[in-house]
Amino acid sequence: MGNTILHVAAHYGSAHFAAEVLKITPALLWHQSKKNETLLHIAANEGHIKVVHLLLSIEEHYKEKLMRITYENGDTALHKAVRSRHQDVARLLVKEDPEFEFPSNKAQETPLYLAAEYGLREALVEILNSCKQPTSSAGPLNRTPLHAAVIQEHTGVKEVVSDMLGWKKSLAYLPAGSENDWTTATHIAAGAGKVDVLHELLNHCLACWEMLDSNGRNALHEAILYSQANVVSYLLKPTKWDKLIEDPDNDGNTPLHLLASSNFWGYVPLELKDHPRAKKMSYDKESKTPSDVAMSCTEWTADKDRIAPSLYHNFFISVAQLG
Repeated sequence: MGNTILHVAAHYGSAHFAAEVLKITPALLWHQSKKNETLLHIAANEGHIKVVHLLLSIEEHYKEKLMRITYENGDTALHKAVRSRHQDVARLLVKEDPEFEFPSNKAQETPLYLAAEYGLREALVEILNSCKQPTSSAGPLNRTPLHAAVIQEHTGVKEVVSDMLGWKKSLAYLPAGSENDWTTATHIAAGAGKVDVLHELLNHCLACWEMLDSNGRNALHEAILYSQANVVSYLLKPTKWDKLIEDPDNDGNTPLHLLASSNFWGYVPLELKDHPRAKKMSYDKESKTPSDVAMSCTEWTADKDRIAPSLYHNFFISVAQLG
């Protein structure tokens, strides 16, 4: 099977021409290309909503069947519309078949996943509100739609995250990645410096702040690893999350150990440097304190030259207090 003249009409949005041809040969509505592409796939991909309306009205009793036909990569017409960012077409398709869960394509992407990834809030909200059983199954790299939203850099990510969590809070607790190497939405937001997204996560899901990744690291560890001073300040200003500062990861590193081995010294908020719960005498699995870590770093900077002695001084103060 190959393309017909109607495939060309659908591509260019010629709704009137397509209507006249379908009156004569209605069977062409179901004609698929060599890649299983239907007229509806093409019209949805190009954002021609008049053609989409037309195609769905030709055989009302079978429109769901038409909408559920998949392209060679497993895409439905809704996948096509969302991927091409045609939110009006996507909303129409969802309303026309609310019983369908719109499963994953061969790349493990659902329309919901794509809408979250691209920050298409109108399409996403329509899927959440209209579909009776929208699937939140994991997508590529075992990421949920929530992970996909948090990772991307687009406007309105905070609102998309809020919509997702309002629909299903449990998404915040699901890991992304493999069995031995995984992270969470909280870690992704902290590492990217997205305080507004982190705020949404912690407001909707109160226990998110203490979640760990596969390395045993919390959100504060992650913020320090990626030099996100705004996240460090956000996490440590309220006392309800200050336990994060004393938690060790799988290698025994507290956030202060990671700070000592980084180039982040000069940007670290006072909330971390002078925090009363910062354990400057704590040992990692190599029996090193944060001061030891700083002194052993091969890349010495002016900031470390200034701050490492401070850690060292605090160490002896702590020893004296013990004595």
